[in-house]
Amino acid sequence: MYKILSLMPVRVWFRAPIPVSSSLLVWVCLALTGCAASAGRTPATAVGDAQAPKSRSADIPPLPPTDGSYERFRAFGRRVAVEEWDATIPPAIADSPQTAEAEQPFRDFGKQQGEAVAGEFFTGLYNRSQARLPENVEKWRSEPDISNPGPDLPNFPNSAFTLPQGRAYIEVSPFTFYGSGLGSPAQYNAEYLLRYGLTDDIELRLFSNGLSWSGGENPSWGFSPLAFDTKIQMWMEKPDYFIPAVGFEAYFQTEWLGNSPFNGGTQPGLMFNFDQSLPWDIDFEYNLGATRFQDMDGDNVWEFSFQWAVQRNFFSEDFALFVHGFYNAASMPRLPNFNFTFDRNTVPAQNAVGGGFSWTVNKRLAIYGQVSAGTTKLTPSIISNVGFALGF
Repeated sequence: MYKILSLMPVRVWFRAPIPVSSSLLVWVCLALTGCAASAGRTPATAVGDAQAPKSRSADIPPLPPTDGSYERFRAFGRRVAVEEWDATIPPAIADSPQTAEAEQPFRDFGKQQGEAVAGEFFTGLYNRSQARLPENVEKWRSEPDISNPGPDLPNFPNSAFTLPQGRAYIEVSPFTFYGSGLGSPAQYNAEYLLRYGLTDDIELRLFSNGLSWSGGENPSWGFSPLAFDTKIQMWMEKPDYFIPAVGFEAYFQTEWLGNSPFNGGTQPGLMFNFDQSLPWDIDFEYNLGATRFQDMDGDNVWEFSFQWAVQRNFFSEDFALFVHGFYNAASMPRLPNFNFTFDRNTVPAQNAVGGGFSWTVNKRLAIYGQVSAGTTKLTPSIISNVGFALGF
């Protein structure tokens, strides 16, 4: 009988759906091993006597509408915790200074764990939309993070996301090589991209193929011209409705600082950038746009362009592998000029497919590389680059 009494009250104390009288709880406590010292307490001191439980669940704000963040789940957890507290802990104990003092180490530990979770939350490609939510945006702006939104030079498309206000990236691919294709000799570039967050949604960019070498019958060294670029973040991803994050980008390639073998005239380009999270932690990035190039007769020709990349983290959240490609042009004026006569009604196509990696070394440094192959005669036979990106 003693064994039964010593086990049953534990379930009554923590799981009883209705209030338990104070006298019964004192009697049960006397039956438990190690609780003899509590026999001297009065019922009022032990459990608050007949005092009605003071519920604090009414003070919990209602659940907020879903906004893509984890706040809804945190609010639900707080509500459940308070209801469980009210149902199991008498108010005389719950509201005592001794209880508050005993709870403080747990509150401090919870705060530390929350900060650690927040650090993980802002790491990786799949949290770029959540970082811009009102409750997260200040932390996003407060420190450099090369993984959020991440560099644009590793693959052919550009992301829909912009840098936070006042932050900057320097992306450099000092080893970029294009194999020969029909109408274009082999070419080496040391390309770079400078990015600055004018606001959270507007990014200023400066791109160039940098120091360049062109092969063929008349090899030459020189510099490629500058291209001024702007990216605008339009809206964030809405995974509940399968709506991707969207940005708009426009560049203007000049002839400034460019030597004649690498100048292709003053050419504009524009595109819409999309980022979408897919099942199995896959990130799908693609661009749709139009670019202009100069043919052998010196005429400017517009063409449709499409770039895509499928990426997933492997081994850790800091290392990603991707497969990518383009149709007609990369997202920036990176391809060599080609000299080829064609029918104006049938603009020849360039197409490439390949793969690569991106490794986030720390908050400020990322290293990347890729190798791709052209699938048409006009496309460079090999397209490869290795580079790094710095965040400030």
